[in-house]
Amino acid sequence: MNRMSGALAVVLLGLTTGCSDPTNPQAQSRSPQALSLHLYQKPKRFSPLDPPSGPDQQIMTLIFDNLLTIDDSYAYSPRLAARWQVAEDRITFHLRQGLKWSDGKPFSSKDVLFTYELLADATSGSAMAGKLAAATFEAPDDHTFVINLTRPNAGFLGLIAGPYAFILPEHVLGREPVDKIANSAFFTHPTVGMGPYTFVRHKTDQYVELAANPHYRKPIAIPAIFLKPIGSDAATAQLGTGELDLVQVSPTDLRTVEAFEGVTVTAKPSPGFVRLAINQSGRSDPRVRRAILHAIDRKALIANILAGRGRVQNSSFVTPWALPGGLDEYAYDPAKAKTLLTEAGWTAGETMTLSWIPGQRDRDAAATVVQAALSAVGMTVELKPVQAAELLQSYDRRTFDLALFGGGGYAVDPSSSAAILSCAAFYPKGGNVGDFCDPSLDALTAQADARTDQDRRAELYQQAAIKDNAQVPYAWLYNPDILWAAGPRLRGFKASGDPATGFWNADEWSLAG
Repeated sequence: MNRMSGALAVVLLGLTTGCSDPTNPQAQSRSPQALSLHLYQKPKRFSPLDPPSGPDQQIMTLIFDNLLTIDDSYAYSPRLAARWQVAEDRITFHLRQGLKWSDGKPFSSKDVLFTYELLADATSGSAMAGKLAAATFEAPDDHTFVINLTRPNAGFLGLIAGPYAFILPEHVLGREPVDKIANSAFFTHPTVGMGPYTFVRHKTDQYVELAANPHYRKPIAIPAIFLKPIGSDAATAQLGTGELDLVQVSPTDLRTVEAFEGVTVTAKPSPGFVRLAINQSGRSDPRVRRAILHAIDRKALIANILAGRGRVQNSSFVTPWALPGGLDEYAYDPAKAKTLLTEAGWTAGETMTLSWIPGQRDRDAAATVVQAALSAVGMTVELKPVQAAELLQSYDRRTFDLALFGGGGYAVDPSSSAAILSCAAFYPKGGNVGDFCDPSLDALTAQADARTDQDRRAELYQQAAIKDNAQVPYAWLYNPDILWAAGPRLRGFKASGDPATGFWNADEWSLAG
């Protein structure tokens, strides 16, 4: 294995030498007991109250746990709940028994009740408050947790399954004032959790260090993990030198990566999609949004940027049975785009900014393609690369024009997509970044989730998808294949199409010899 360089090598050496100084310049080699993972963006902090952010969720998957998660086949998988029962307006979770927090304190339904009441309380700053507004909670005994729905919602499990609703320790946070808890120091240094790993330190812009949780419900084979937030190019290079053991790779690097000795590549279709959010607080005309789609040659974008490893997206819904045939495909047609802009009264040359978080090769390239395509039809676009905190702040303040981002776990049930469309889910209360609002669409999704008959749910969601397709709440770009490359040391990795849940089975991982 090639030698490592930089700060990561130093902290890894400390695991075997006993050195506690992560800046020790004498470190020359990596620890054979530590795993090195790629983060596709820089993390900020680690709070399930915050609006979802992929790298934050990746780390929270390792240090926290939830009642259930979504596995590599987009099915529900038990976590802290051993099993559950779903009735029309009630979900009963039966928790695993004998569990402990990472500090050795006993875990019980009181922790789950504390967490869900906190997540449902808008005064806590919770981004999940809108999702949980139609529910109440109870813990009838130490091993049972019940969600009572004020109205039937057949898709509710999809709203709370990982990487959302991570359970928090009541014995650590229970005395914090609810209206101040969002700013708790715990969320920058979350030393107590139920996940397979415990938080050690976060060296901003360098790495996050985790250690195996000694009180996890089963033995953890890998004693330490280091997660590095670096761009796609650097991650691919470090996979080749052995400095990283697991990388989410760009499709354009696929041939290079496949030539690395001992590296295994797995492709999974994403349960989400890459899109442009359009600030509709100032631009509400759907003709402008349709024009944006017609202006972009999305098929060429997929062929050139993704090496063909993706699909054109024409709806905010991903679940196959929720999608009808005959949706408008918004074919590449610059002339039609110009006509629509004229009809909408667009002022030629009006400048907009396009914000995105740089570092992923496909999105970096897509931003440039979108800029050129929109400029060609009379929409002047200035590119604005930003970090995650700045982008989220622009959502909150409604100061962005266009924002390019991706992800989401929308495959398991279409109710997950409804959460980014609802009039009640404007950011930061929910995932509706652009402030799109169509009450008739909300009514259809609510009717669908009130049904238990799958055929009727499908019929209603397909009607919703038709409305969604016509309104263009987002400028959908593509649904990519997510490519994971695992180095020769890593064993047991099961790839997910959602980067945020990419480490969902870390408690099953081990290192070869």
